Amino acid sequence: MIERAARPDVPALDAFDIKILGALRDNARASNVEIAEKIGLTESTCSRRIKRLEEDRVITGYHLGLEPDFVGVGLIAFVTLVLENFNEQTADRFAREIRAMPEVVSCHIVSGGFDALLHIAAADLRSFSTFVLDRLRLLPGVKDLRSSFVMRSLKDSTSLPIARSAG
Repeated sequence: MIERAARPDVPALDAFDIKILGALRDNARASNVEIAEKIGLTESTCSRRIKRLEEDRVITGYHLGLEPDFVGVGLIAFVTLVLENFNEQTADRFAREIRAMPEVVSCHIVSGGFDALLHIAAADLRSFSTFVLDRLRLLPGVKDLRSSFVMRSLKDSTSLPIARSAG
């Protein structure tokens, strides 16, 4: 077994768990039979392990990758926010409203010169501008925001590296 992480709520992963995660990262649509054959387990054992990994929230979902041009997304931007007067009430409202905005692909509270980093997808510059001016800058606690537009993507992935090794 791999040594348990510092957090007690993080489940220990063994070599087969790591192999299952790698197989699913490479092809989330692979069947349990395909994964079991690839890593050397029976299909029923592999299925039980995948179910446990899902229940333990090691696997948090299976995601669909989309080509922006085909779904009407012509502009990708990263927006940094500086927040002020941020208390529990405004933080909760900010989080609820951010989660409800389909334009926000992801939002991270970060350290450094700003407080939040948002990944935004919009149809075009006009819709991005409307989103920022009419919705984003009016969120509770937003003091300042800055936008950076993606000119070209060299790598765009939702897959995390599997840092734990089964040694």
